[in-house]
Parts: sequence; structure tokens; C-alpha cells
Amino acid sequence: MKLPAFLNDPSISPLEYHHQALAWCKEMRETAPVVYSEEAEVWLVFGYDDSVHVRSDYKTFSSQHMVSNRGRNTSESGGESIINMDPPRHRQMRSLITQAFSARTIVQMAPQIERIVDELIDNIQAKDVVDWMDAMANPLPVMVISDMLGLPRQEWRQFKVWNDALMSNQADSLEARDNFIRYFVQAIEEHRSSPGDDILSQLMAAEVDGERLSYQDLMSFCFTLFIAGNITTTTTLGNAILCFDQHPDQFALLQQQPELAASAVEEILRTMPPGRVGPNDLIDGRTATTDVQLGDQQIHQGDRLLTIAFSNNFDPSQFPDPERFDIQRNPNRHQSFGHGIHFCIGAPLARLEMKIALEKTAQRLPGLHLLHDQPLQLLDSRIMLSPKQLLVALQPA
Repeated sequence: MKLPAFLNDPSISPLEYHHQALAWCKEMRETAPVVYSEEAEVWLVFGYDDSVHVRSDYKTFSSQHMVSNRGRNTSESGGESIINMDPPRHRQMRSLITQAFSARTIVQMAPQIERIVDELIDNIQAKDVVDWMDAMANPLPVMVISDMLGLPRQEWRQFKVWNDALMSNQADSLEARDNFIRYFVQAIEEHRSSPGDDILSQLMAAEVDGERLSYQDLMSFCFTLFIAGNITTTTTLGNAILCFDQHPDQFALLQQQPELAASAVEEILRTMPPGRVGPNDLIDGRTATTDVQLGDQQIHQGDRLLTIAFSNNFDPSQFPDPERFDIQRNPNRHQSFGHGIHFCIGAPLARLEMKIALEKTAQRLPGLHLLHDQPLQLLDSRIMLSPKQLLVALQPA
């Protein structure tokens, strides 16, 4: 199968990318729901049920050795990421991390996140036009994660530059990795000598079966949290503006019923998920550990597979009228956070950040609307589907 040209077109706008992705995924679900790409050397899985099967059956579809084609580990830190692990090691690592990422811990972060969102809105409320990505989508998750790891919040712009370098094709990605490592080493050492109540301190104290996270495990987790926890939330906050621009009636509904913010987050994640659609050179998905039948295709041991969450989220077998944007949709079992043992461990935090941001935006910036004076551009990223800039007016048109 030849991959469509739009997947790697840097000049295409986010909305045009989204439109072409919808059409391509619909065609593939109907004609070739499991298909091999010779170009990317990977099986692409477009249907919801087949994708859930792949994500759920870790014995048949392994996450180990999920490295980039460039030979770099997904954690970018030189250590093994939990993303690459299968049980029993994955189960042990996740149990350790879950102790620090408990529901109680995340809920207790709400006042802190609310203060950050309020401060960000305070900084822009009197302005006529701002870049939403620079004003809210980029700083919020970086600031939250910086606080969690004991890094200086005021340096969020520098952290964001390094983060984007790691996620793009920029030549300075190795330098960005080294800069992050330097900060993480300092944070770990400071927390080791003076532990507090923050998540990094809790991670260092967590224990399962008499074992704690090793130094390398902590470094790997810092990378995973800072990168994955940042880009997903940033991208979704940007995509939220695109969704509401296309469906202003739904933004009006959110303003009338701010309690719908949590449901709105799920529908934004479903209809405009943060990840790009096709294969990329960073994450390869799963590897078949044995010969297995998937759909009407024979998968051989050692074959790589990639499930397409974007396509899964529009599968009409799971989502009635899937192309309708409805912030009251229920149920909404989208696959944007994954499924099974690798379901995103940071999902509760990301959901909380986005919920608070949408609630306060609807309440405090009711006149916010996207300006169409300039064409939208995609962020230079290997894996994320995000607008580079979003100029919004803060007063009613």
C-alpha cells in the first residue's frame, strides 16, 4: 500500500490535514482495515475492534523494542521507558508510578492548576488579539509538569523549545536531550536530599515488592512525563479552538453549561486527537510475538503493527454519526489515550488540565474566536497534529 502524500506534507493546514485524514481513514476502514505498508514496513490497523484487540493482547502484540527507525529509545534518555515494556516488568513499574499518580494526588492538584490558568488569562484578558498557543496551550502543561518535577516554572519557554526539538526533525534534538538530562539530574538529587510532597518525591519513595525505581527509571519517567504529558495537552488545547471554530454552537453550549467541560474534552480528543495519523519514525506500535490472524490478514512473528487511533475514533460501529462534533456525546470510548495496559497513565492529569482550561475560558473569555486573517500552519513534529500558531480575538466580533 502506498501512503498518501498529505501525511508528510509540511505545507498543509491542520484543518486540511484533518479533512484528508477523515477521508483516507474512512476508505481504509471500508476497504482494507488491516493493511501492510511496504514503504513503512508496518501493518496499519484502522478498525476499532481490531485495534482494541492489538492493544489488549500484550502476549501476542509486544510493546518491547518499540524504538524509532533512527535507533533512538522512545524515552530519549538512554533508559528503558515504561512505554516499551511488557509484563511482568511493566506491571511492576506501573504499580510504582501509580502510587504517585493516584486519583487523590491528581485531584489535589486542581487548585494549583486553577491558579495557573487564572494567571494566564489575567495576562491576556485586556488584550485584543493573542496567539492562543503561546498564551495558554504551550505554557499551561509545561508549568504544571515543571512544578511536579521541581523545575523552575518561569523557564517554561526554554523547556518548550527543548521539547519541540525532541519531537521534530531539528538537528539540535541531541542538545535538547542533554539539557533536559542536566535539569532532571539536578531535580532528582535535590529531591533525594530534601524530599517533599510533590510527585517526584513520591515516585522516589514508592515501593513494590521491596523494590524502588532505579535512578535510570526515574530519569526515563521524567522524560516520559515531561514530553508525553506536555505535547498531548498542548496539542489538544490548540485543537479545541479549531473544533469550536468549526462548531460555534458547541462553544455557546459550553458557555451556558460549563459543567460540560469534561465531556467536551473527550469529544475534542475523539474528533481531533493530538497524534498524526500514519506511521512515524519515533514509535512503531507493537510487534507480533507469533503468527496470528488479524481481520482477514495473516500477521507473521516479528511483524510490526500500528493502530490508528484517529481512524478508531470515527468508526461508525462504535460512534453513531461519527463526524458530528457533540460535547454531550455519551458514551465516548475514544482511543486517543490508548487502551489496555498501556492506557496513558497521565490521562487523569491531562483531562484535569484541559477541563479547567475550557471551563475558565468559556467563563472568562466568552468573546474568544479564531481569526482567519492568516493561513494556519502545522507544527513541525514527527508525531503530533497541532497548529503552530492560533491568533484569536478576545472580544466579540
